[in-house]
Amino acid sequence: MILLHGFTEANSSWFELARSLEKEYDLILPDLLGHGNSDRLTAGEGVDLQQDLAELIAGLGLQKTALLGHSLGALTAAQFAARNPGRVEALILADIPWFEPTCLPNIPPQVYYAARPEIIIRLAKGGLASALEYCAEHFPRWNEAAREAWSESKLRFDLGWFKRPPQQSSGWRETASAFRFPTLLISGDNQLGSLISPGFALRALKEIPHLEWARIPNAGHYLHYDAPEAFLLNVQTFLRLNYKTKKG
Repeated sequence: MILLHGFTEANSSWFELARSLEKEYDLILPDLLGHGNSDRLTAGEGVDLQQDLAELIAGLGLQKTALLGHSLGALTAAQFAARNPGRVEALILADIPWFEPTCLPNIPPQVYYAARPEIIIRLAKGGLASALEYCAEHFPRWNEAAREAWSESKLRFDLGWFKRPPQQSSGWRETASAFRFPTLLISGDNQLGSLISPGFALRALKEIPHLEWARIPNAGHYLHYDAPEAFLLNVQTFLRLNYKTKKG
């Protein structure tokens, strides 16, 4: 099972979840390009995270796998799954940036203050103590492990990402039309920053075969940090019902 982190994050964002899943599943936690300990971006060269994932899976000799992605990681997982539906056993999309014009999420502007490029740049150029202080101020509900993972990842983020255009992707309908496997969409509250509106989720349930939707109350975009126990419960329940390849 491969876990893909979100933008400006690192594989450490999954460490706490992984400790609860590793007894049942073999886990792979890569750093996306320009994040964590991965290679830095190269000027003049394109970025294709889906292709990076495809090469990782091929290099490991995996025939089929389950994918769990958050935000940019979810988008990458969905793109790979759409191009390689026969290689995916189950798919979990945590607050994927999919939108429908008629049912956009109502997110207060101030919620995304901590994700603004100038804030990430400031944190990346500062020390860990400064990042931890900022995280504690803006995310007081998070536990110590979440704060450390979020803060430390900012110090290892390649700021060259902000000089590149956003990752291009097909529309959600085109992408999901290729899905042939159980899929779980996880979202939170729009007022706290979750990207998935209830209206979008209900529409997706009608149009995407084998789709389930789990909404976690009192959680925003960082679902696994805001509500780790509820996030784990939804992931475990879905996997136990839909992903039979377990360790041993």
